[in-house]
Amino acid sequence: MTSIAKRAVASVAIVASLALGAPVVAIAGTTSATTTTTIAAKTTAITTLKQWRAADKLYLARLKVINLTFLAAVATAKLNLSSSIGAATNSTERISARATYRFAITEATIARSNALTLLGNAPAKPGHKGTVTTTTF
Repeated sequence: MTSIAKRAVASVAIVASLALGAPVVAIAGTTSATTTTTIAAKTTAITTLKQWRAADKLYLARLKVINLTFLAAVATAKLNLSSSIGAATNSTERISARATYRFAITEATIARSNALTLLGNAPAKPGHKGTVTTTTF
């Protein structure tokens, strides 16, 4: 049961890595107690409406893939929960099945959140300068 949840989380992570089409520079700095990784992605300046439409279309397609992957992970978790509850013979097994379901949903949500963070913001409209998006983990 957990292998399906792990596969769902892995697929969301793969989609997130594929969704990051822009060049990314990763700079890792270490402090005394924590490690900070900063990812800076410079977007190109969009000068025409045609470029903006293409960038917006690509952004929305990547967003759709992230959301569909998340919904597939949730559906898998629900299916696993219903089959586990159906096969459970005592309250301990039902509690364990619900805990596994909650864990799978939490992991899928975290993976979706990370993928959306990596995807960044929608492209800037024509006439606006390129932006630098910085994310610190």
